[in-house]
Parts: sequence; structure tokens; C-alpha cells
Amino acid sequence: MKSYILSLIVLFFYSCAYNNSELSNSIVKSKKDKWESVDIVIDDYQLNSMWWKNFDDKNLDSIMHFFLINNYDIKLALSSLESSKQLAIYNAGKILPDISSQISNSRSSQNFSGTSMEEAAKLFNPKGGPVYSETYALNFTSQWEIDIWTKLYSKKLSAKKEYQSSENEYKYIRFSLLAQAVKVYFNLVESKEQVALADSSLSGYKDIFNIVERRYNQGVRSSLDYRLAKSNVLTAKASLERKKMITDNLTRQMEVFIGFYPSGTLETSNQLSNILPRIPSNLPSDIIQRRPDIKSSYNKIESAYAELDYAKKMKFPSFNLTGSVGTSTDDLNNLLNGDFSVWNLGTSITLPIFQSGKIKAYENLSKTLLEQAEIQYIYSILKAFSEIENKLSVDLMLNNQLESLGEAYIQSKEAYLLAKDRYDKGITDLITVLDSQKRMFDTNSQMISIQKLLIENRIDLLICLGGEPDEF
Repeated sequence: MKSYILSLIVLFFYSCAYNNSELSNSIVKSKKDKWESVDIVIDDYQLNSMWWKNFDDKNLDSIMHFFLINNYDIKLALSSLESSKQLAIYNAGKILPDISSQISNSRSSQNFSGTSMEEAAKLFNPKGGPVYSETYALNFTSQWEIDIWTKLYSKKLSAKKEYQSSENEYKYIRFSLLAQAVKVYFNLVESKEQVALADSSLSGYKDIFNIVERRYNQGVRSSLDYRLAKSNVLTAKASLERKKMITDNLTRQMEVFIGFYPSGTLETSNQLSNILPRIPSNLPSDIIQRRPDIKSSYNKIESAYAELDYAKKMKFPSFNLTGSVGTSTDDLNNLLNGDFSVWNLGTSITLPIFQSGKIKAYENLSKTLLEQAEIQYIYSILKAFSEIENKLSVDLMLNNQLESLGEAYIQSKEAYLLAKDRYDKGITDLITVLDSQKRMFDTNSQMISIQKLLIENRIDLLICLGGEPDEF
């Protein structure tokens, strides 16, 4: 008996052995070791998980606090992750034995009339007729498939890796939702800046109109100047209302994001931040393998590989150990009495002979799913390289644009002041003044938009470089 138990223990630990070297060799690694879009000095990189604090915006910090607590998309993603966890537990296989208990009661009768046992039956029922009997039983039963071929362990590993994939997907989704919220916030701030600029533009057009109207009433200026100036004022009013409408819509969207009633009264900053989260310098290319979505793709390969191993071993015989222990008595008071105990122990071997091709089909299906997982993994890495190279290039080009627009704004402002002065002196016409004024406001508006795009691109780059920053 001891040697039998020892053999079972050895078989159990042997069944837990798993070697994934074949899997490691099947994954194609990237041969690139740097990004080609930048050429800067290597330094250390550390970014707090509350990366939005790098923008140094107190209103943003407050809003993100409520976002983390109240956002329903995050709550839904977390609930979905819990579902994946429970599904993984359910699909983990049966490495350990199933143990169950049962309490039963049965009542039976037998009629001995007209049989050779009739006289003997009268000892139990002197009046004659059927003899009734009642039995009570308490049993503990167990069933265990001994995992000699590590088949069940492969099934359990597949479920575990599938859950890890879901866990990494959750991390990526969570960071993406955070990034989306920060983007909406800065869209709202940009919209407020554009409203303030539109209001300033309207005031500027009104100043010019007042000058033109006064001179028109004095007969110094023609109706053409009057109508041009009036048209610009009305157009500026319409533009202001349109930008106010955008601001109102973004405000309510942000309020829904943080679980507030969409009242349109949320307070934010009125100016975009000039401070951006720092980007790591000359990061090695394998940084993308830390991205939760990349790790999720790799987990799917591991899961598919383990599932294929399980499918291959379904053709092997199964060794099952069954047993039960309990009591059986016709008196309920003796149900816990050890004198009425019963037990049995049995073993069985099941060898699949004819399964209508189901086992082979399942193996082929597992091979196909593994191939798909590997293709998806390689493709996701390739897309990640493309995204990062693109964002790095865009970051450089946006900074160049902002620098050029800054100089253009200075020149357009000087041109406007000069044109206005020359118009006051009667040296130039109104169209030159209005054109230089519009150019100045348009340039300023573009600078605001480019600054917002810089912020968005930097946020996208953080996502591309690995999702959760504390993973870097």
C-alpha cells in the first residue's frame, strides 16, 4: 500500500513538469535595437504611474482623481477581468481529485406472498403482505484522473495564460481610457483658449469697425470699407458662438467621464500646459515587449501552445482512481456509527479507440489557433514599431511647426499694428488692415491647436512605449 501511494505521489509531481523551450524558440524576436527617428543621448527613464501630474495642472489632477473612482468604462473593464478570472478557474482542468459527499435515504418493499419465502417473511411482518425496508447512507466519494502525461496540467496552463492575457489587456485598456480622458480635458482647455481668442478677435474687429463707422458717417470712408468691417464683426460673432458650442459639448463629455451629471459647469484651466511628460532618450527597441497589449499577445501564444499540447495528449490513455467511504444502515441513529462503515477503491484505464475524428480535428484546430496567435504577435510588434517611429517623427515636426508659428505670430502682429497705424493716417486701405488682423488671429489659433496636438502626440507616445508607465 505504501509503495502504491508513493507511486501516485511521484506521478503527481511528474505531471506538474512543463518545458516551454519549444515555445520560446518558436517566437521571432525583433533584431532592431534602437529607434531611427531620433538620435539623442541615452539616459535613465522613470515615470510615475500618475503621469498626468507631469502637466502641472491642478484642475487636471482633481478631475483624474474622480475619473479613477467613477469612470464606468474602467469599472466595466474590471468586471470583465473578474469574469475572465473565474472562467480561467473553471477551465483549469482537474489536476486535483474531485471530492463530494452524499446523504441518501431509500425505502423499498417486497411482496413474498405465494413464494417459498412467505413463511420467513412473516417473521418481519406477521400480518402478511409486503415487507418494507429503509436504508440510510452517508458517503464521501472521490474521482481523480492521474495526470501521467501532463495533459491536465497543459489544460490548466492554457487557462492560466488566457487569464494573464486578459489581465494585460485590462492594463492596456485602463491606460488607454486614462489617456483618452486626459486628451478630452486638453481638448476642452484648448477650446476655452480658442473661445478667449475668438472673443479677443471680435473685440479687435469691433475696434476697426468703430473707426470705419465714425469715418463713414463723416463721409471720409466709402460704404465698401463700412460693409467689409461690418461683415468681419458678424463673422467673428458667429465663430465665437460656434466655439462656445464646442466648449459646452466637451465640458459635458468630460463630466460624464468622471461620473458627474452633465451640467456643463466643470471647472478647468484656461490655458494649455507647456510642460509635457518627458520622453525616454534613445530607448532600446525591446521596450515595446513590456507593453501590456504586446504581452497579452504573447500570453495568447503560450495559451495556444499549451492547448495544443493538451490536444495531442488526448490520444493517450487516461488513468482514473475512484474511491468512496461512508456508512450504510437501516437505522438513522447509526448513520455516524463506524461499525456500519463501507468503503471501496477502484482504478480504470480509458483508451480512446474510435472518436469519429474528433480528437484529430481538435488537434488541428489547436494548431491553427497557435499559428494565428503567432501571426498576431508578430504583427502587433510590427505595428508598435510603426506607431512609435511615427509619434517620434510627429513630435519633432510639431515642435518645428510651433517654433515657425511663434515667429510668424510676432511678424503678423507687427504687420497688423503697422497697417492699422498707416490706415489711421490714410496711407493704406482697410483690406490690408483686415487681412493682417485676420492673419494674426489665425496664426495665434494655429499655435494653440499645435500645442494641443503636441500634448496629444506625447500622450499617444506614452501609450506606444508601454501603456502603464510604472511598467517601464
